[in-house]
Amino acid sequence: MSDMSATKQLAGDMNSPAPQHSEVPLGTSTDNNVSSTNNNMSTWAMSNLQKLNVTELYTQQRQSLRPWLDFFNTNQFKPPANIKAGARRLVFNVEHFQTNYFIVIIILSIYCIITTPALLFILLAMGAGCYLVSLKNRESPLTIMNHQIAISQQYLAVFCLCVPLLLMVGAGSAIFWILGASVFVIFLHALFHQTPNQEAFGVQMEEMAPSSDYILEFKIDVFKTLKIVGITTGVLTAIGLGAYYIHRRTQSSKRVILRDEVRNILRPFQLTEEQLRRVMANLNTEMTNGLKSDDTENLDLAMFPTYVHHGPSGQESGEYLVVDLGGSNFRVSHVSIEGRNRMRLNNKIFLIPHSLLLGEGEKLFDYIAECLQRFIDDNKLSLLKSANYKFDLAFTFSFPCKQTSLREATLVSWTKGFSCTSVVGNDVVLMLQQAIDRRKGLKIQVVALVNDTVGTLMACSSIYRDCKAGVILGTGTNACYFENLDNVPKWTGVRDNIHKQVIINTEWGALGRHGCLDFIRTDIDRELDESSLTPHQQVFEKMISALYLGEIVRLIIVDLVQRSILFPGRMQKSPSIRPDYNIFLILRGSFYAKHVADIENDTTEDLSITTTILTSIGIHDPSYDDCYIIREVCKTVSLRAAKLAAAAVAVLINRLNMSSVTVAIDGTLFRHHQQFKHNLTRTLGRLVPRTHRLVLSEDGSSKGSALVAAVDRRLKTAPMTYDKTNLPS
Repeated sequence: MSDMSATKQLAGDMNSPAPQHSEVPLGTSTDNNVSSTNNNMSTWAMSNLQKLNVTELYTQQRQSLRPWLDFFNTNQFKPPANIKAGARRLVFNVEHFQTNYFIVIIILSIYCIITTPALLFILLAMGAGCYLVSLKNRESPLTIMNHQIAISQQYLAVFCLCVPLLLMVGAGSAIFWILGASVFVIFLHALFHQTPNQEAFGVQMEEMAPSSDYILEFKIDVFKTLKIVGITTGVLTAIGLGAYYIHRRTQSSKRVILRDEVRNILRPFQLTEEQLRRVMANLNTEMTNGLKSDDTENLDLAMFPTYVHHGPSGQESGEYLVVDLGGSNFRVSHVSIEGRNRMRLNNKIFLIPHSLLLGEGEKLFDYIAECLQRFIDDNKLSLLKSANYKFDLAFTFSFPCKQTSLREATLVSWTKGFSCTSVVGNDVVLMLQQAIDRRKGLKIQVVALVNDTVGTLMACSSIYRDCKAGVILGTGTNACYFENLDNVPKWTGVRDNIHKQVIINTEWGALGRHGCLDFIRTDIDRELDESSLTPHQQVFEKMISALYLGEIVRLIIVDLVQRSILFPGRMQKSPSIRPDYNIFLILRGSFYAKHVADIENDTTEDLSITTTILTSIGIHDPSYDDCYIIREVCKTVSLRAAKLAAAAVAVLINRLNMSSVTVAIDGTLFRHHQQFKHNLTRTLGRLVPRTHRLVLSEDGSSKGSALVAAVDRRLKTAPMTYDKTNLPS
């Protein structure tokens, strides 16, 4: 309104005779007069503003409200002739339609709040809090420590309490959206809406300009330029922030919808504590039944006695060879025990050709004997040995075997991808000894067959005297523990004061063969089982072990792709990458447990680790949502495995019935998958109230197996010497 007054005044000056005057330089008393006048006007405005009340302000704004028919009159929307005209139109319309624009801002704010239910709820709660404060103060003012709290301070306290909640539900983003949307709408309307008064205002300004004082004209142009630059900058900033906020809201809402669909698919993999305790009860029952009978056809767990009755006493010594066979490679070790369980270890890993995993069993054992010869020659172990010297060898064999002594073991079934012929039903110790004897000059005597769980237990037992259980959580899964012979009805060996206990190889990976785990098995589990080399066997192992975790995740991903939840339309849009997708979708075993661990632990903001892994297996340029969903799948599958492992370990601890017990654990999942280990430990703490400790067994399959052979040698030379502390309480 001040601009209009100034215009009229200037127009009046043009009609009156021009006074005689000289140019006044900048900075003289004329400027001081103008400044003084502006200061007086500002003082007057502030004093009057303070006198205004809400009713007067509402009345003034209502009077300045322009007709909405005029506001939305499409006939008046025309582009400005030039930038100068557009700037004049913009300034005039902001002044002319200020109340209308204020209502537009209110409408956009209401829309934003309504479409954000959480924000609406918090604002309603804040309003309710303020209302309760007002009701409370009507009855009596709030007093704290004889100090009366003003109602404005109480309102401020309610607001401060709600600020963190507002930030959590996205109030900041909502403000940016309202600001951006409002400025964008107002800018477009003010720029293109033209009124007759506006055009008259522009013509009048143009006619006045030539006769105006050049100093005043210079000031007006500068102020207008700065105003236009400020408005333009603000508009562009608000538009950018608004667009960014809309994009983020769109992506976020899309992700929530996708996650809801994924949750429905993953829900069967999410186990409750009630289900875990049912698994514990079933496992405990099967273990008890397995100790009673050797009827492996009708029982889930074989519960094989290992003929290892004692742990190390610290008096063992000697040097031993160890062959550890339990996966796609095997390890040959030379272990020197120097008393007090001080050990020196030297080993080498040999890769087993895939053809030997599925070929003739005799060729597999011949290959092991050949690698033994190479290891002895490379390390010059025969040097300084007498011609008749024979190495004692402990054979770590991580497959289900029925032992009749420490040196006799019949293979019950292959697991972990092995399927060699002519081995099941035969004595594997004898087969290895025959392969060694076929190589002239190789002087080795196999003195013990040791399951890898037993080696894990023995290695830790030399350090922790209360270590009475060993668990493998790696390519496969299994466990062993010390059991009193009184609880083993099927034991047919010696029972005396020396042989009061025996380590039992549970072979718990076979749990569920007769249906006791059907209540937690999913369609994915059944599909994996049917396509495996050992269908309807090792049911529990196929839900836990590293050999199968990656495949479970892959099958879930395939299901999500078929439902168009993952990579929607990607194969149609990118025909060049279709073969890579097909390879991943069809090829079993193309997703590894290491991928599961790395993706689960991906905490990067853009999930770059997940993107890299997916690209490496043929899934190029996955979206953020794709990576996010796959990470959720990996987390869910890994958590289920950890919970099931915890339930099984809890049964061991309960059966040992000791005040404090240490459980030795080895395997890639426990050793390298930190999130799996964390979930296992946390779940076990909820399931078992007893004091327990989980420790990583270092080189258990080598050192522990050597200790089994060393304990056997010590007991043969001093049969009446044994450590009573090794007996479970």
